[in-house]
Amino acid sequence: MRFRQIEAFRCVMLRGTTAAAAAEMHVSQPAISRLISDLEHSLGFMLFERRKGRLHPTLEATEFFRSVEESFLGFERLEAVAEKIRTRVPSELKIASTPAIASSLLPLAIKEHKKYYPDERITLYTENMSQVVVKLQANAVDLGVGLELPNLIGIENEFIGNARFVFAMQAGHALAKKDVIQASDLTGESVLTVMDSDPAYWDKLGHAYKLIKGQIQEHIAIDTAHTGYAMIAEGMAVGVVEPFAARVWRGNNVITRPFEPAVHYSYGLAYPTGTRQHKSLHFFAETIKQVARQMPEFNETVSG
Repeated sequence: MRFRQIEAFRCVMLRGTTAAAAAEMHVSQPAISRLISDLEHSLGFMLFERRKGRLHPTLEATEFFRSVEESFLGFERLEAVAEKIRTRVPSELKIASTPAIASSLLPLAIKEHKKYYPDERITLYTENMSQVVVKLQANAVDLGVGLELPNLIGIENEFIGNARFVFAMQAGHALAKKDVIQASDLTGESVLTVMDSDPAYWDKLGHAYKLIKGQIQEHIAIDTAHTGYAMIAEGMAVGVVEPFAARVWRGNNVITRPFEPAVHYSYGLAYPTGTRQHKSLHFFAETIKQVARQMPEFNETVSG
């Protein structure tokens, strides 16, 4: 069997005559008849009965046609996929991000992106960094946004900027009188700790508490900044936390101050290897970097 023979058979079945099939395929009517005859010879059964100059499909032809149609529908889907690849305009962007970034940087970036790609669907997954890595390595998302990742197999990284973590406490806390909070000020306080399946992400926080490790209470562990800020708002603890969620919680019984020793974390974009060539993905990444440059969190601005 050759593809051209199958195509001729399908055209005759859909159009009803060899003349109509010939017109669609831009060949002569005898050429269609020859293709059908060759296909019948290859298959070993008749596809059409010829009565009074017209072709009538056999039962075998009707059965065979079902599978032919399934194959052509699959072929048409392949053509659609190829068109997307050619134009590099995916119909959907899938993004994995930490919750704090998802509620601060990304809404601004997505709003700007939608001005140029209004019909593109955006799916946003909020995860801790370990789960972001899992999704990237499984090629389940187009882009990851959060703490800058180390070199990992199957992932490409791009730097966004550095952010200084802030000290957060309930409004009215005794430490609110201070302009800068020192690690030594935390003696006797209930201080949040961060849990993650890869605790190496939070080594810098651990080092900041090192000298007062035995003098603070660490009874509450959190896995997202928003959870931490909620605990702080209720007076359950204080903590050194990322600055992005602070914009949501300031005015909700939470205030922030600079913390010493300063704790800086690098943030970045991450891609499954080989996907950055999509036009809209590249544009979205550039938009994120542009928005980040305008955010005070990346410029170490801290206010109460």
